[in-house]
Amino acid sequence: MKKAQAGIATLVVVASIALIALLIVFGVSQRAINDIQQAQARIKTQEYLSRAWAGLDCAVAKIHQEGLDLSSGDANKGLNQLSECQGVAGSQLRLARWPNNHSLWRLSSHSHQQQVGVTLQGAGGGRAAAFATSGSALFYGANEWRPAKGKKREDGRYECQSIIAGGDVRISPRKPGENNPKDKSKDSKNNFTVSLGGGDECAPEYKTEVLDYKVADSTDDTGALLKKDVKTNVEEMDLFKDFFGVPRSQWQLAKKQFIEQGGVEVDTHGEVSKCFKTLVESVKQAKGQPNVKVWVNGPCDLSRGGKAKLPSNPPILLVVQDGIMALRGAISPFNGVVYQFNPTLNANEFARQWGMESSQDRQMSCTHSDATIRELCQHIIANVKDPQQASRVPFWFDGSFQANGAFIIDVPDGNTVVNGSLVANYDDGNKSTSFEGIGQLRPLLNSYYNLTPPSGG
Repeated sequence: MKKAQAGIATLVVVASIALIALLIVFGVSQRAINDIQQAQARIKTQEYLSRAWAGLDCAVAKIHQEGLDLSSGDANKGLNQLSECQGVAGSQLRLARWPNNHSLWRLSSHSHQQQVGVTLQGAGGGRAAAFATSGSALFYGANEWRPAKGKKREDGRYECQSIIAGGDVRISPRKPGENNPKDKSKDSKNNFTVSLGGGDECAPEYKTEVLDYKVADSTDDTGALLKKDVKTNVEEMDLFKDFFGVPRSQWQLAKKQFIEQGGVEVDTHGEVSKCFKTLVESVKQAKGQPNVKVWVNGPCDLSRGGKAKLPSNPPILLVVQDGIMALRGAISPFNGVVYQFNPTLNANEFARQWGMESSQDRQMSCTHSDATIRELCQHIIANVKDPQQASRVPFWFDGSFQANGAFIIDVPDGNTVVNGSLVANYDDGNKSTSFEGIGQLRPLLNSYYNLTPPSGG
């Protein structure tokens, strides 16, 4: 009996050990199976993400090469332009406006539950600043500009943006030859500063102020007076791509669309006053239109000379290609965007359009047949003593020009000299409206994303 009981006890122990071993084996096996399944899921996830990225990379490359026209606002027409990339690696492209900002579009590529995407920005969405140039700039005279707001900080102030330049910047409230003031106080009205107005404020380190008796120059120690709202020597600037959505080298593509979307083209070689006349006529004929678009081939004289005043509405997009800009008189306000660029003209060839000549002993003279241009040329050589710099001045205003929108000089080797006549006030509404109807889109920097479900499906 005792032997039987001992045998049963032994059997129970053995069975228990076997059961425990079985459970251990089952648990290890189940964990191994789970690990295998999770590994397979991760592999599948990476495969689907790779497929999604393949479709998006194809679409972005095509946009960089040919542009994407969404001036109609129809997403299907946009996808048709990307048809070569639809279905690449089994992915599916989708295009839709961002719900909280209709000037931005979301291009996404999907593969199963994985999606990747990028935000596309339309024309006119470029660098936000009151004044932008791809060259250098020299500012004379007293002014109070309205900068772009930039990021709002926790203290309620803004990281303002006033000037963006591909070269150096110099701000001098006093012109060459002017005596320094006897009263060196902040009460002088001959200061250069920026202000948002409306109760909003720029953060102190984002607000440049140059007093009457001072000079701020990015090439020397006085550059410390230039605060963070003034950016100088910005590398790899392509202002044309920023604002028109295609590289500067493809400016003809942007011009073609400009004309197709109702823009007016005028050639002013031989008759510089046609620029202002065309602007006035275009605004008169723009009843009910959101904006006026004028593309000028050649020099542009904005002086009224007894002609009708330029209406302030609707906002204007004025593009001046390969030509100087001149003004003697007043335009206040100019609501919209001025964009001057030189795709086929070297910067030093502006001298010829000013009628500027330089002798062997570096003496400059002005010989233009047009009295206004000749007088402005004389202003240039009186203020810019270096013939090389004077020959690269793309515009000169003598009077008052108040721009409410954006003022862009895209002359990479240019030497923009701005006297006190220019008041550059950034206005995002006028800027956006000016570019309305020009739908070339471009990927927004740092806006790529991928969405992966936690399950890795």
